[in-house]
Amino acid sequence: MRDTQKAKKCARALALVLILALAAAIPAGAAGFWSWLTGEDEAQEASADVAVTLPPADALDGSPAQTPDPDLDTTTVPTATLAPVPDADIEDDGLVRVALLSLGEPAQLHLTLAGVYAVDGDPGFRFERDTRLALSQADGKVYMAVGGLTLNMGASMTLTRHKAEEGAENGIYIDESEKDTLYAGDLTVSVGESGGLRAVLKLPVEDYLYGVVAYEMSDSFPIESLKAQAVAARTYALQRKRQSGGRDYDVADTTADQVYKGYSAEYANVIDAVNATRGVVGLYEGDYAVCYYTASNGGQTALASQLWGIENCDGYLAMTDDPYDLENPRSLQNELTISPTCEGSAALREMLEAALAEPLATDGWEASAWKLDSIASVEPVNPRFEGSKLYDGLAFTVNVQVLKPIEAAEADATEEPTAEPTEAPTAEPTAEATPEAAPEADEGAMPTAPDEPLPTPTPVPREWAMADAPYTVVLDVFRQIKDGLSLGLNGSDCELVSVDTALDADGQPAAFTIVMRRFGHGVGMSQRGAQWMAGSYGMNWQQILAFYYPGLSFERIAWPEDILTDLEALPEGVGAARPKPTPTPTPAPLPALEAGERYATVTATSLNLRQQPTTASMALAQLAKGRRVIVCSEPDENGWVSVRTAELSGYVKAEYLE
Repeated sequence: MRDTQKAKKCARALALVLILALAAAIPAGAAGFWSWLTGEDEAQEASADVAVTLPPADALDGSPAQTPDPDLDTTTVPTATLAPVPDADIEDDGLVRVALLSLGEPAQLHLTLAGVYAVDGDPGFRFERDTRLALSQADGKVYMAVGGLTLNMGASMTLTRHKAEEGAENGIYIDESEKDTLYAGDLTVSVGESGGLRAVLKLPVEDYLYGVVAYEMSDSFPIESLKAQAVAARTYALQRKRQSGGRDYDVADTTADQVYKGYSAEYANVIDAVNATRGVVGLYEGDYAVCYYTASNGGQTALASQLWGIENCDGYLAMTDDPYDLENPRSLQNELTISPTCEGSAALREMLEAALAEPLATDGWEASAWKLDSIASVEPVNPRFEGSKLYDGLAFTVNVQVLKPIEAAEADATEEPTAEPTEAPTAEPTAEATPEAAPEADEGAMPTAPDEPLPTPTPVPREWAMADAPYTVVLDVFRQIKDGLSLGLNGSDCELVSVDTALDADGQPAAFTIVMRRFGHGVGMSQRGAQWMAGSYGMNWQQILAFYYPGLSFERIAWPEDILTDLEALPEGVGAARPKPTPTPTPAPLPALEAGERYATVTATSLNLRQQPTTASMALAQLAKGRRVIVCSEPDENGWVSVRTAELSGYVKAEYLE
C-alpha cells in the first residue's frame, strides 16, 4: 500500500514538472486532472452517519459540523474585489453566553485558571495564574476545593476574567471538555436540574467565533469560505441572543445551536477569517437574520418555511439550484447501482415484487403465474413542494413475465386428428311403448353414483411470455429506499434523490444508480458549496453570502473597546456582601469494624457519596480528601464499593480510595 502511494506521489511530481511548462494549455475546468495531480482523490470524507434531529424554529442545522480533516487543495483563483461594508445602526455589547451542554452535568469540574481571575469580580478573592480548582456540589450548593480548602460557594459562583498582560493566555482549561482548548471568558457554575454541575461561559462574540468556525467548518477550507462562515455564525449567535428572553444563556455549544469547543491558536486561518470580518452581521428589515447553514444541500437549497413552517425567513432565503455544492466531490452522498435485472440489491428486488403483487392480482394473475423480468426505467416522482427536488417517491417501470396459454394452433399441431362425429339415429316412438312413471325418490336414500367415472379435464399447456404491457410501481423514498437500502444521510427525511441511467451500445438501459444527497437540512449556506465557490471560482465571502442569503444586507457593528476590567481597578467593596464560606464540621469518629470490613482514605479532592452505585444516583454527601471511611464490600463490576461513616452509608468508586 505504501509503495503504491509512493508511486502515485512520484507520478504526480513528474506530471507537475511537465504541466508547469504547458500550464497555459490546460483548461481551467479540468478539475478531474487537478484532483489527481494534487492527491485529492485519496482524501476521504468523514464517514460518520450522524443521526440528525431537525432544529426548532430558531435553531441551526442538526448536523453542519465538519470534523477538521485534510480538505480539497483547490487551485489558486483570483478573488473578486470586496464591496465596502457600511456601519450598522445597532448597539450591542458584543458578549454572548454559551451553555456548555457538551459537558453534560458532571459531578465535578476540574479547572486550570490560565489567566487573571477572581470570584464574582471580588478583588479580594483572586487566584494566581495556573491555579487548579475542583468544583463539586452537595445539597444544592457548589463547593470549590483549592489549595487544600473546600469552600461552600452557595447556589452558584462565577469566575470573572480580568485584563492580562499583552499576548498572555487569559482563559480557563476544563479537564472535562472534549479538547484541550481555552475557554476565554467568565465561567458561571451552578447546580443543574439533574443534580450535577451546570456551566455557562460569557465571552466576546469574536472570541466565541474562534471556537465555532474551526469546528463548523475546518481550518483547511479556503479563507473566503471561512469568512462567510464567520459572518453567518456571528449573525446567528446575536439573533439567538436577541431571542433568549429570560434564559441565563444565549446559545448552546452543541449542534442544537452551533458547535463551540474553545480557542486553539493552531487554527490560524480561522482566526484570520474571524478578525477580517470583525463585527460584520447579516441584517433583514433592520434586525439580525437567522443565518441557517448546512453541511451540504445536495444541489438545491431548501426553505425554512417548507421544512419547519417558518414564514419570516423567505424574504432573505431562496430555493434555488446550487451547482457549487453539486460539483464539490467532497459533498457527501450515498448511492446504489443495480442492473436492469436487479443484480446488486436483493432487497430492492423484494420490494418491487411486493409492490407488483397487487396490480398483477387485479389483472387476474396468481402469485405463481408471474415473475419480475427487468427494470425498464426509474425516475423520482411526487415532489414534496412545488419546484423542489425533494421527492417522496421513486417510480419503477418494470417488465413482467407471465404464464400464458400456448396458442391453439400450436396445441393442434401436437395432437392426433379426431374424426368428425356422425349424427346418432333417433328411435321412432311406437304405440306399445308407454313410458313408465319414475319411482318417487326416497327422501333418505343416497344418490346413486354413475357407473362410469367423469372425465378428468386436460390441463391447458402454458409457457412464460412477456406481459402485454409493463407495470409501474412507486416505492416510498424515505420508508423504503432510504431505510431499506441504507442510503440515508440524516435522521430526518430531507435527502434529495436522483437516478443516473447508463445506456449500452444499443441505447438500452445497462445500469441504474440511485443517489441520495444532502447532508443536513439544506437551508441557507452550504458549507461544501461555499468551499467550492471560494476554492474553484475565486468568489469572496460577500458573493458567497449573497448567493445563499439573497435578501440580506451586510453591515458592521463596532463593539465597545476594553470589555475586560483591570483587576486592580475594582472597588474594594465589590465582594463585601457575599455570604462567607460555611466551615465544614469535623467528622464524627468511625465506629468499630465489622467482619469483612476495612478502613480506607479518600484520595480525590472531593468525592460524592452516592445513594446507589451509579453516577445517576443522588449524592448524599461530599467526602473531602483525607476523609476516612469504612469499606463494606468488594468492588462490583463497575468499580463501586459500599462504604459507611458514623452518620451515612452509600457507594463510591474504589479508585478514589486508598
